[in-house]
Amino acid sequence: MARYYLAALGVVLAVSVGATAFLVYRNNADPDGATPPIAAGDNVAIPATSTPSPTPSPSPSPVPPHYVFPVIASNLSYAHEHHDYPATDVIAACGSKNVAVTDGVILEVNRVDTWNPKVDAGATRGGLSVSLLGDDGVRYYGSHYASILPEIEAGVRVHAGQQLGVVGHTGDAGACHLHFGISPVCLRTADWWTRRGVIWPWPYLDSWRAGGNKSPVAEIADWSSKHPCLTSAPPGY
Repeated sequence: MARYYLAALGVVLAVSVGATAFLVYRNNADPDGATPPIAAGDNVAIPATSTPSPTPSPSPSPVPPHYVFPVIASNLSYAHEHHDYPATDVIAACGSKNVAVTDGVILEVNRVDTWNPKVDAGATRGGLSVSLLGDDGVRYYGSHYASILPEIEAGVRVHAGQQLGVVGHTGDAGACHLHFGISPVCLRTADWWTRRGVIWPWPYLDSWRAGGNKSPVAEIADWSSKHPCLTSAPPGY
């Protein structure tokens, strides 16, 4: 009998405690239905929240190449033609400054004039010369220098307007001028038959001299799509 009494008493106590807890919860609840405050020591399951992925920043637009005229002189001239291949001879006084036409890396420097008129080798006609691979992927070539600055060496990075040397008449040159040629990079070095020029520079020189920024990239790409890069000079060059 006592055993049944104790079991019944336990049921009554459990129901009483549960009812009391429910009333306490109701009394502590926010009248608007918000969750009641959490007491220290309570075990409360906190729902997981997702952190939104950051919005990627847009990639910066590439900076377009900047170009400058290759010779600094108070009195200069050049024609919209050249003898037997596309290039431009910029006529200027000996000693006039020659500068890089755009940012890039020096590919070749020739400081010794070995041209012999009796041989007239194509590789030596330019005398002292510098070739530059622009950041735009185009090769720019200047020759007939009187001298080249000592810091200008293959592999050196230069910026548009930085002096490379001074105008002269070394190699096969009858008067002081800068021979200026534009070409694809092709073999990078020693391919003088391409390096000397494959497109007409004067439209770009006209633009740069007037403060414009006309780029030869598209024309060089078009030329390259139609012509292979020759690994040796064609007969008669």
